[in-house]
Amino acid sequence: GEDPAILDIFARIKKVAATDSTVLITGESGTGKELFAGAIHVQSSRSAQRYITLDCSTLSTSLLESELFGHVKGAFTGATRDKQGIFGIADHGTLFLDELANLNPEIQSKLLRVMETREYKPVGGTRTLKTDVRIVAATNRDLSELVEDGSFREDLYYRLNVFPIHIPPLRDRKEDIPRLAYHFLRLFCKQTGKQIEGFSDDALSALIDHPWPGNVRQLKNSIERLVIMADHTYLDRETLATLNQAKSKSDIPAPDRIPETLEDLKAIKKDFLDNIFGRMEKNFLTKALDDCQGNITHAPKKVGMQRSNFSALMKKHGISADNQ
Repeated sequence: GEDPAILDIFARIKKVAATDSTVLITGESGTGKELFAGAIHVQSSRSAQRYITLDCSTLSTSLLESELFGHVKGAFTGATRDKQGIFGIADHGTLFLDELANLNPEIQSKLLRVMETREYKPVGGTRTLKTDVRIVAATNRDLSELVEDGSFREDLYYRLNVFPIHIPPLRDRKEDIPRLAYHFLRLFCKQTGKQIEGFSDDALSALIDHPWPGNVRQLKNSIERLVIMADHTYLDRETLATLNQAKSKSDIPAPDRIPETLEDLKAIKKDFLDNIFGRMEKNFLTKALDDCQGNITHAPKKVGMQRSNFSALMKKHGISADNQ
């Protein structure tokens, strides 16, 4: 990108990468926080060492503690041998903690201790181990608000917020959309073997005008789907219709007549559920999967549904996570 905000981020990354300072990357889901974290590691003096990423929202508290700090044999049921934790594996390297806001108070306390003393104990262990790990953390939530409501430790927040970097949403840097769109177009043409030269003017305008709530990740997934669906050497606005973008409320047609009987009312209701609401329901599922890169575990959590119910709706509409 060439948006001034992105160019400023590049410059800030170049400066902080040369240090061992902790970096806190904030921004909406899909803005590319992990990509920027990787850039910090690559440009650092630790680039030849391990770079490990951990999504803090995917593991239970007990599993997360074991994953971070390791455990000793017999520490809990199933611990049949000693296991080294990430803080041991990533020693002298970089640890990227994604979705840090999901850590519970107990893990927050132990993480703070590691950051302050560079020491930790494996689960069930008595021996203190040392580590030299650079931490880059990311979250799509406002940690200062979580501090105010008491769900995130204030001292940990200040320990993490040494060098903050905020990634702007894609809608705030629209001039970068064509560059990103062509980048992803070349990427997926190479993967699929298709020869697509570019976008028509009206298609590119439509991409620029779209709000992209899922940010760069959603744009990437959408371009991949467009490449798969394309039958021509140029992607036009008609091809963009395959994105199944959700319609606004004003696009929902009203019944052309008032029902006169209960059977009429039921028929209109069925037609509405099958067509208007059904289409909206399918778009809802597609967007949730787009925003989570097709991850069937994360998508239901993001929209507040049980995974079983989400999967049932996917089956109903013939949606496969593999196609997202």
